[in-house]
Amino acid sequence: MNWLTLFTGGKGSSATVNISGKEVEVFCSASAVRALAKRDMPLIVELELAFACFARKQVYFHETSISRNVIEVNGKLALLISTIVPDTCEVTAKARSTATTTLRNFMPRWVRVGYVKGKWVGEYGL
Repeated sequence: MNWLTLFTGGKGSSATVNISGKEVEVFCSASAVRALAKRDMPLIVELELAFACFARKQVYFHETSISRNVIEVNGKLALLISTIVPDTCEVTAKARSTATTTLRNFMPRWVRVGYVKGKWVGEYGL
């Protein structure tokens, strides 16, 4: 079973979130839906786009609450959208900690979240 099959099999769930007038489709695999249901706090999915010498897309999962610009998808899942534009080509921890969060310049069209072998996995498309 490949990555795309996890999300097109109809066994998971999908939701549409309106962010700054744009719709973002959020797909969860069946295993992600089951894992999310067991959680007490929402899982925060950070969608990061870093511009250094080249563009890099990254997805991070945060188990604890983050207070800055979190977008609720449902009671168990939230999104955090961020961009990094460092002064140099190297993306360091310092550059990441000073990341600017924006909702206008960078907006994904879709987000996919899965739960495979006890770990969260995800991707997004622009």
